Amino acid sequence: MLELQNNSPWQAGLYPGYSHKLEQQLTAVFKVSYRFDNHGKLTPDNDIEIIDTDEYIDDPLTSSLKAASEIAPFKQGSELYLYGTAKPERKGLVAMEVGIGILFNDKIKWKKVLRVFGTRKWKKTMVNYIHDEPGSVEEIPLRYEFAFGGAHPDDVDDVFEANPVGIGYNSDQRKLLSTELPRIELGPDFMMTPMQKPTPAGFGPLPIFWEPRVSDIGPLAEDEIEQGGCPYTKAAKKCCHNVAPYDQRFKKPFQGGEVLHLRALATDISHKQSIQVVVPELHPELYTIINNEVETLSPVCDTIIIDSDEKTLSMVFRAGIPWRRTDRRKGWVVLKDLDFVELPYDKEGRDAPRMAS
Repeated sequence: MLELQNNSPWQAGLYPGYSHKLEQQLTAVFKVSYRFDNHGKLTPDNDIEIIDTDEYIDDPLTSSLKAASEIAPFKQGSELYLYGTAKPERKGLVAMEVGIGILFNDKIKWKKVLRVFGTRKWKKTMVNYIHDEPGSVEEIPLRYEFAFGGAHPDDVDDVFEANPVGIGYNSDQRKLLSTELPRIELGPDFMMTPMQKPTPAGFGPLPIFWEPRVSDIGPLAEDEIEQGGCPYTKAAKKCCHNVAPYDQRFKKPFQGGEVLHLRALATDISHKQSIQVVVPELHPELYTIINNEVETLSPVCDTIIIDSDEKTLSMVFRAGIPWRRTDRRKGWVVLKDLDFVELPYDKEGRDAPRMAS
């Protein structure tokens, strides 16, 4: 079996799973975390643990994710997602915008802006529905419960599969299921009729049984044993383990040096300004030692997680290692941070494995 030797200050683990080719593998995952202030200054916080299973705000059938699993065996490209709260700058606002963006080499690489409203309801006129004047915007968690979506309370088949827990979903204009409009929308086209079905607006990760993730995974294996225990089939897309909305996914891994802009996500900074955080450029060293042979691995940072309430930034790296569960060879997976002083012994006082020169 392989054993992890973590000679870094980061959180790390080895997790069994399957590659996109349905082959058994171990995945080395490590997480590098920081806290940031309003000036973007980063302070390492290596106590933020790896999330190994999805965590929901409440019942999984009626709530969104509080935290998404970070131990996927692979992802396509990279992705970014955010947990946080919209923070109005002053009282009396009926709408506000919150945004995140990425700059690289002083050029805008990507941005996304959500509009947050006060409470609104549909009002019936002689010919159609219009929405009334919105109430004042209050602090609101950026959760899918406040975005477009929902389900019929008496019909399990009448559900908006991209967000079953949201508000504003109507399937019959003659009798509205929901007279409320979503509190969070994604422009530039905002809801003008109760029958619209826009993409749910949010920065957070999507549960595994919501669309489009259900379609990304495809049909599950009819006989897992025939596939060596792998639950998914060749129909699964390479993005089947990505959890961010499609518009928060990128073709290439994060390299470091990207500048993240966060706006209207903190109470102690003007909305005219943004918190600017530079993604650190790291040079981890990861390799295996099996039968005294060293093989270098190439981990990639495929996930950035921001919590604007806690003001934390986490970078998740991973690398797949082909490894059948019947393999009885003994070996090590060694993780090093080149800026970290390596200890000559592990925590239990045993000799550390021989390191690559």
